[in-house]
Amino acid sequence: MLRVFNVKRGDTFCFTITFKNLTEDLDTFVFGLKTDYNDVDYVIEKSLGDGIEKLSAGKYRVSFSAEESAELEPDQYIYDLRFTLDDIVNTPLSGYLIIEETVFNG
Repeated sequence: MLRVFNVKRGDTFCFTITFKNLTEDLDTFVFGLKTDYNDVDYVIEKSLGDGIEKLSAGKYRVSFSAEESAELEPDQYIYDLRFTLDDIVNTPLSGYLIIEETVFNG
């Protein structure tokens, strides 16, 4: 699924994702943000316990802080959200995260 998020620079970023009928804990769950697909390094990377939180069976919250978004230049970034469960590797969500400038300073 492709999804576009717009975030004001310096704001907290947060969304939830729910997997119906998921009763097992995911082995890994990673959010990666880059400026370009060919980049080696992530601008922001989150994982279970570090920016990705299990809220309940099959429901997870992905977030990064206002301080982290303040470090990003206004631009369009690309992201993937990927999990592993046993032998399954799946990217249920990907798209663009657009950091917009804000009139607020500091």
